[in-house]
Amino acid sequence: MEHINQLLDAMSPLLDQYGYLALIVSIFLEGVGVPMPGQSLMIAASILASRGVMNLSMVMGASWLACFIGNTCGYLIGYYFETWLDKKGYISGDKFKKLQGAIQKYGPACLVISRFIEGMKQFMPLACGIAKMPKREFLLGNALASTIWVAVFSLLTNFAFAHLHQLATFYTNNQLLVWLVVGTLLLSVITFVLRRRKQKLSKK
Repeated sequence: MEHINQLLDAMSPLLDQYGYLALIVSIFLEGVGVPMPGQSLMIAASILASRGVMNLSMVMGASWLACFIGNTCGYLIGYYFETWLDKKGYISGDKFKKLQGAIQKYGPACLVISRFIEGMKQFMPLACGIAKMPKREFLLGNALASTIWVAVFSLLTNFAFAHLHQLATFYTNNQLLVWLVVGTLLLSVITFVLRRRKQKLSKK
């Protein structure tokens, strides 16, 4: 709880002053590769929504649109400005080549996984564009990644803080079950995306 209180203390002034605009700008800029506290702002806004200070539907809608559009812009920058980025030295090195190989192998699953890895989530849309991921695949992966990300860090956060005491008691008594369900859901999503990817490759 101390960490949550610190997060609220840090993010609340931005949300008080700029409201939903702070969410939109921060999450959008993350999508084009600029380090911003988008996720922290969304979590703080979702907690405030559980207290009636903000509207959860607005928080989720603004966050999803900003994430989807920002990621799409990052992808388009990578797709069409690869040469310029290479000249500036932004995409050189063996690590980036390995990342391109992973994108070409696993497709949209990379977008879903990277949304939960700080640093990678800002860079992945750009990398997908440079790796020339097909636009349709990217849009599918982007929509899925944005939806899961918002559901986990906004909807579930709001629900958790609205029912904090009951959930704390349930988690204490059923920790193994909770982690089993979370792991199963995440594995199911990744398996679905990889299966779709394999089916498409087999048709080529």
